[in-house]
Amino acid sequence: MENSKSFNITVVVNESREKIWDTLYTRFGETFLFNPNIDGSHFVTGSTGEVGCERVCNMDSKTFVREKIVKANNQKSFTVDIVGGNMPMVKELKVSFELSSLKSNQTKVDLLAEFKTKPAFMAGLAKGMFRKKLADVLIGLKYHVETGRTVSKKTYKPIAKQYKKLELNQSFS
Repeated sequence: MENSKSFNITVVVNESREKIWDTLYTRFGETFLFNPNIDGSHFVTGSTGEVGCERVCNMDSKTFVREKIVKANNQKSFTVDIVGGNMPMVKELKVSFELSSLKSNQTKVDLLAEFKTKPAFMAGLAKGMFRKKLADVLIGLKYHVETGRTVSKKTYKPIAKQYKKLELNQSFS
């Protein structure tokens, strides 16, 4: 993406790469299970867990994004593009996930986001907001995968507080 802003975030999840891949990629439409920024999500087109499949994520009753898996490297990495929606300031947004096994039940999840805003001069302000929201997604993913519990807007605040108290490789469970 030319003239874009980018950032990366990393979290260590105490679970196998296969389980995290299943949660993030194979069950692509079910991001509502761990994403505290949305009210709901659902699969809309293509074959679930394959390049080309799409989901819709509803931020609230009026704001939504349509996302599509555009590239994948089996159980190692995949990239999602926003292909529609009405989220303010977003002109383009691409998020790539890379999964690296640290141990048999410990995986490093790297998220790289690239984006452009409209208007373009808002990119600096938007970067901090996007970074926080996507960090919340990774913390929610860690919590959901390690505990089996669903994360929501209502349940997220104590999860975030607990996460801040964890040591680098410590588990929620």
